[in-house]
Amino acid sequence: MNLASLDIFHIIVTLSAILACAHLGGFAAARAGLPPMVGELGGGLLLGATVLERIWPEGHAWLLPAAPGAGAPVPPVLTTLGFCSTIGLLLLLFVGGLQLRRLLTRDDTAAVGWIAATGVIVPVAAGLLLLEFVDVGRYAGSAGHLAALRIVLLIELAITSIPVITRIFLDLGLMHTRLARIVLSVAVIEDVLLYVALSIALGMVQARPGGDASIPHFLGLAPDSGAFIAWHVAASLALLAAAAWGFGKPGASGGAVRGAIHAVAQRSPLAWLLTSILVITGVAMLLGLAPMFGALVAGIVASNNTEPPFAKAQQQVESVGLAFFIPIYFALIGASLDLIGDFDWVLTAGILVFGSLVKYGGALAGGVIAGEPRAMANALAISVNARGGPGLVVASTAFAAGIINPAAYTSLVVLAIATSVGAGLVLARMLRSNAIAAELAGERGRGCAPSAPQPADAAGTSGGTPVPAQPGAA
Repeated sequence: MNLASLDIFHIIVTLSAILACAHLGGFAAARAGLPPMVGELGGGLLLGATVLERIWPEGHAWLLPAAPGAGAPVPPVLTTLGFCSTIGLLLLLFVGGLQLRRLLTRDDTAAVGWIAATGVIVPVAAGLLLLEFVDVGRYAGSAGHLAALRIVLLIELAITSIPVITRIFLDLGLMHTRLARIVLSVAVIEDVLLYVALSIALGMVQARPGGDASIPHFLGLAPDSGAFIAWHVAASLALLAAAAWGFGKPGASGGAVRGAIHAVAQRSPLAWLLTSILVITGVAMLLGLAPMFGALVAGIVASNNTEPPFAKAQQQVESVGLAFFIPIYFALIGASLDLIGDFDWVLTAGILVFGSLVKYGGALAGGVIAGEPRAMANALAISVNARGGPGLVVASTAFAAGIINPAAYTSLVVLAIATSVGAGLVLARMLRSNAIAAELAGERGRGCAPSAPQPADAAGTSGGTPVPAQPGAA
């Protein structure tokens, strides 16, 4: 498709404005000690309905035109932004998957197991109980699917942000401590489970004539049936196993076919890595799973390959994502919010207080049951309460699918931001006590603990992974 010069100019101006606002906001947030994701969202707020549309409606209408009605042509700028946002989402999950390299150790098994279990079971159980007494139907989106809405709300109560908590640990000098190992291991388990749940919710909405081209749709699996849920769980495990076999470490044993596949990978590791992201994501969608789960699986599989050429390719993909696509994704979330017109004080305050309490309480109970000291159990519970990027991913995906309405979308975004900022502030305050700092930095059962951690240099941290001199993203 050939674009007119005016369309190309429109796309360039819009992308430039979004990138500039996102990076300026991210820089300001980092200097203020906040996750850069918050600043990138703030940059989007400036260009969206919250600010620009209210002070200059004509400029906003040209920069970010409204989506046309059914049958009307889509402006090229919206198609381009949609593509960039989708790639940003996939790269964000891929970067998250890259962080899952050898986290769990045998000494931490009990703590990780208990905290992951109670950190999901308690919020979900409390949420199910609350939903029996509270009518949330008025927060349903255009799809009008109450079951999918309930699943999304339960996910938001239980999810933990891998990128945000990684950034917090880096900034506080805790990245190589037992606290970080446990929290990130818990986040991995929780997020994999909850992305499967998100796939089920999306499948419920899309399981209609013409809704999708996935295998569950062609098999005629009813979205509310046990077979539908069993399919998604089995497909998620099968995808992870198949991806590990087909896109794992080159040179590993596996027969002539696998050897031939990886011979191609040696020629261009970067092309191979990009192809693996797209192929695994496409297969995930074919299986009826959420595309972001496929990108997460691609990152998990790629994280096991530490050979220099492939490690360099991973860093290249991550750098491009953090510099371009991921900031656009977060900025467009901010641009889609109307914090004035769509802000529901009751819903936002309720979900923030209730969500924080049940997640904190569940994780704290797991830490206590696992026999962790009081300060460690408290820090673990505070850390897993940060929802950050995954919380935003769930909210934006559910909103785009018509599962939640603008008011619920706005409240869930506020929940993700507030819990992420709050976790960092509370952990920083805990570290002011030398005794607590030594306990959090030490190893369980060792005679002496290392000295209190020192904050990391902001210029050398990343919102996604510990890559030097990269701007944070989530």
